[in-house]
Order: sequence, then C-alpha cells, then structure tokens
Amino acid sequence: MKYINRHIDKELENWASSKSRKPLLLRRARQVGKSSSVRKLGEKFDYFLEVNFENDDDVRVLFETSGSMHPQVLCNKLSLLKETPILPGKTLVFFDEIQKFCPI
Repeated sequence: MKYINRHIDKELENWASSKSRKPLLLRRARQVGKSSSVRKLGEKFDYFLEVNFENDDDVRVLFETSGSMHPQVLCNKLSLLKETPILPGKTLVFFDEIQKFCPI
C-alpha cells in the first residue's frame, strides 16, 4: 500500500531527532493516518515495536498483571513478549489504541 505523506511527518521527524524528547501523545480525529505516520517514522529507527491494545490480548494482560508500572520493568517484559530489543535511541515503541486499555 502506498504511503501518503502528511503534514505531521516533519513534526514527528523533528521530535525523533531531538536529544531531549519526551513521550509523545498524538490526538486527532479517527482514521486520518496517525498510526501510518508513526509506522513510517518507525522505519528510521533500528527497531520498531508496535503495541496495539485493541488487538493484542497478551499485552493487555501484561499491563494488567505486571505488578509494576516501572518503565524499565515494562520494557523488559515487552521486549521478551514481542522478541524485539528496546534500546534507548534505537527502538521506537508505539502504543496504539491505548484508549481500549484505559478509557477516559
């Protein structure tokens, strides 16, 4: 499927290249290409790990039963579950459909 460039792509690239970046939350209308833009950005990283709370029961169970919400503990467990290394600056971790896990 052909990728359609979006205005947000440049902003995501700027975020990714920032040395002091923080976690990023994308909010917009449904079906406008947010996930596609993040996946495209993931191609620029050595590793890309997508966690979809709507489709991935194992991940939901991991977060519900982890016993710890410490980022390092969760990253270690996610890395093992998804068989993808989570390395600072090298891995983009994308949590999609997170509202299915913790609706607001």
